[in-house]
Amino acid sequence: MLFLFNDVVYDIADPRQTALGSGVEHGFSETSLMTMRIGRVIKMVREAVWEENHIHRTNHDVAQFLSAMVAWKTDEANALLAVAPKTAFDATGVQVRLASVSLVAMTQLLELQKGGKLSSHVANLSVWQHAPQRMQA
Repeated sequence: MLFLFNDVVYDIADPRQTALGSGVEHGFSETSLMTMRIGRVIKMVREAVWEENHIHRTNHDVAQFLSAMVAWKTDEANALLAVAPKTAFDATGVQVRLASVSLVAMTQLLELQKGGKLSSHVANLSVWQHAPQRMQA
């Protein structure tokens, strides 16, 4: 499965297996991951982005784990936009949006990424300008 985290596309294969495998590597027990709800996952995304604003570019292991968790726990989303505005005072101010993007669009974004042409502007034009606001977290 392809997953877009801001402007980076990850191949997370099977989201559940990827989340469980990398989650254990990051210190989570399999039981805690199995019982974790999407609200806790979104909180983890907010905290990670607050601590490292460009985590999707600088810490691929954590970003891929968070992407897999979002995909697994929503069973719908394959795109995540998480931005810490300059006006935010803490992690609760990190804005998060989720979307379900077609495989065709995700494949095109992956090809752009492989060619070094995927940018936040392209991701916004391709995904976030069309994503319904109802999927805002």
